[in-house]
Amino acid sequence: MSQMFDEEIVCKTEKDTQNLAINFAKFLPHNASIALVGDLGTGKTTFVHGLARGLGIPDIIRSPSFNILNIYPSNVSLLHIDAYRLDGSERATDALMLDDFLIPPYILVVEWPERLYNFLEKCNFKVVFSTGDDFSRTICIRQTHQLFH
Repeated sequence: MSQMFDEEIVCKTEKDTQNLAINFAKFLPHNASIALVGDLGTGKTTFVHGLARGLGIPDIIRSPSFNILNIYPSNVSLLHIDAYRLDGSERATDALMLDDFLIPPYILVVEWPERLYNFLEKCNFKVVFSTGDDFSRTICIRQTHQLFH
């Protein structure tokens, strides 16, 4: 797992991106929160698809662009937020009533985390996505806050 942190990993295909996420999911502690940072089309939703597979969730993963939050129940539930349409205010974040959905064990994944009030300061992992000239994806996973059990 330590080889996965703070290194830029180049993924040439969607399958590479999903496999990285599947491996990451195997080591994720329960109740982790993950910020996915990157422009449109950099592979964030593809990464969430891999996380779901790694957590044993067979559902088709769709971006929650319009409904903002998708929940995939499982032994470890996956909560997927696309905060793009939020304004970053505390009021908008409170209106999501996340505490009502964060029933352990879970993994919370947020696309556009800078638009979810105070999330970047609290998340456990930050995954940064960028694209190369050859349409490859460069992904860097950083642990930002330790989880305590």
